[in-house]
Amino acid sequence: MKLFLRLCLLAMLNVMAVISLWAQSPAGQASSLHQQLLAERIALPAPDFTLKDLDGKEISLKDLKGKVIVLDFWSTWCVPCKKSFPAMQLAVNAYKNDPSVKFLFIHTWETSKTPVEDVKKYMAQSGFNFQVLMDMKDGEGRHATVENYGVSAIPAKFVIDKAGKIIFKLTGFAGTDAAALEELSERIALAKNRK
Repeated sequence: MKLFLRLCLLAMLNVMAVISLWAQSPAGQASSLHQQLLAERIALPAPDFTLKDLDGKEISLKDLKGKVIVLDFWSTWCVPCKKSFPAMQLAVNAYKNDPSVKFLFIHTWETSKTPVEDVKKYMAQSGFNFQVLMDMKDGEGRHATVENYGVSAIPAKFVIDKAGKIIFKLTGFAGTDAAALEELSERIALAKNRK
């Protein structure tokens, strides 16, 4: 009987060791990230907007229905915004051949008198390949799009599913570019597969 108990104890310790190793493996960490992000999902209607890009072309959110949209609210004076850009460029590159995913970088809260020129200059100098839309002050002095999304700090990122629902909202940036890409990719996958 003692031998049987020892064997059972040994088997249980082996199972626990395997589970512990699995949880530390990339597959276990991915599963953990997946579960964490599932708990963070929301489903709010995404406010529509029509904004101009750096060439003056109008882009409307409603025209992109059926795609997963990643919005990134930022400004040229925002250091954390610019710190997140290498990771965002990795994401843009990763999805460049996926027509079901669209990235829009919404420049807002600019204090400069020449915001379009400033953004063009920054994009040219930095080498980032982003589609930038300008959330300019309206006639009432408001940046309507950023206000409609309830943004209180930037960078602020939103992942919108194919049905036009905000599934994820993120504020700030911390961590590595690789970790940010992994997390954003998982959020995009969850938005793509949302029914």
